[in-house]
Amino acid sequence: MRLRHDAGQADTGLGDPGYWKTVKTGDFIGLRDAEAFSEALAEGGSGGGADYRVGEIRRFALVGPGSPRRGPVPRKPLGSGPSPGEYCFLELGDEKGACLYLALVQAESGFETRLYFIPQGLLCGTRDELIDAGSSWLFLPPPDPEDFKSSELEYAPYPDVPEIEDDGRMRKLVFGPAGPALCLYAEADDTGAAVIIAEYAAETPTGEEAPANPLLLVLEEGWIRADGSQPEEGGYLSIMLGKRVGPGDLEHFPSEAGR
Repeated sequence: MRLRHDAGQADTGLGDPGYWKTVKTGDFIGLRDAEAFSEALAEGGSGGGADYRVGEIRRFALVGPGSPRRGPVPRKPLGSGPSPGEYCFLELGDEKGACLYLALVQAESGFETRLYFIPQGLLCGTRDELIDAGSSWLFLPPPDPEDFKSSELEYAPYPDVPEIEDDGRMRKLVFGPAGPALCLYAEADDTGAAVIIAEYAAETPTGEEAPANPLLLVLEEGWIRADGSQPEEGGYLSIMLGKRVGPGDLEHFPSEAGR
C-alpha cells in the first residue's frame, strides 16, 4: 500500500546540508516525480510508488584527491578536525523491492543531492573478482599483463564501460572524469575504513540524446586494512549509475519508528 501524505507535510530546507543530519533510519523520502524516477533509476520500475523508506545511512569524510599509485594517503584520526567534504549515502527501499541510493555530497563546489542505483550488467565485488569475471574495463592496463596485483591498478580516466540500459534501450556511453580529480579519498565516519570514490560523467556527442543517468560512481571500500597494508585483491567496489536531483524533487517525512 502506498503511503499517503498531505502536501503541507513536506519538509523544507532540503538544500541545507545540515538539515539531512536530522534524517534517520525508518524515515521516508518522497520523490515528487515518482514515475520518471522509477523508470530512469529503478530496474523494472517500482510500481509508481513515490515513497521510500530510509534504510542504512553511511557517511564518508573526504581526505583529499590523488591516485592509488602515489602511495598511502595521509590519514587523520577521527574527530581530529573538519573534513574538506563529505559523501553520505541513504539506502532507499520500497514495497516492490526497488533500491535506490540518495547521495548527499558536500564539497568545495557546494552541496548536491543525487540519486544512484546499481544497474544490471555492471558487477560489484573486489578488484580480483571483477578482473576474474572479465570486468577489467574500469582500470588502466598493467605494465605486465602476466604479472600484476589488482591493488596496484589505476582507475582509467575513460573506462570502456559496457553497453548499459538507458531509458529503455541498450546504449554504449562514453564516460570521462566528472571533475578535476578522478579519485577522491575518504574514510568511513563510523569505522575509519579507507575508501576511494571515483566519479565519472557521460559525454553526449553532438546530435545525440543526453543519457537519462549521466553519472557513474565507483565506491571502493577497504583498499587499506586497519594495519595500513593494502590487500592484494583490492577493496570492494560498488558501481552505480545516477543523476543529480534538486532539493525541490525530494520530500522528507519523519517516522515515529525512525531511530
